[in-house]
Amino acid sequence: MKSFKCLMNEFGPSLHYFANSITDNLQEAEEIVSDVFIKIWQQRENLPPPDNIKFYLFKAVKNTALNYLKSKGRRAANLAAWELQVNIHGQNPEEILISKEDVTSIRSVIDQLPPRCRQIFILVKEDGLTYEQVAHLLDISKATVNVQMTLAIKKIWGALSTALKVSHS
Repeated sequence: MKSFKCLMNEFGPSLHYFANSITDNLQEAEEIVSDVFIKIWQQRENLPPPDNIKFYLFKAVKNTALNYLKSKGRRAANLAAWELQVNIHGQNPEEILISKEDVTSIRSVIDQLPPRCRQIFILVKEDGLTYEQVAHLLDISKATVNVQMTLAIKKIWGALSTALKVSHS
């Protein structure tokens, strides 16, 4: 029971955010995450090894959210919006490492990213999933994840560069 509570405390906020990014409804997201944790508790003997639990939880939330939307007759509209992708061309910038503290300080820029781009950025940088895991989770290619991360980093870097120029003047 103690381990289960730790699991809920550690992953609950990220899972709520992820579910909300699919349903666009905080109450439904909370219900979906609760349903996932209830199912996990009921099937606790069949859980994957601890090193895969994060990906397992995100995949379970995604599937539960999409099933929830389907049962409410909203899946087609929400899925189309959820799968919206931005295509950009050009060279990839050098890889930039962003710590959680940096992400917190530029939260307003992240919140202004297109929904799919923001979702991918948060799954990679805050939730620690790999590009491959995000691609599998969202049913997109690894290249799409890379493109979306490049877009996010360019926008964040642009805002950071502006902020740095202002603070040093």
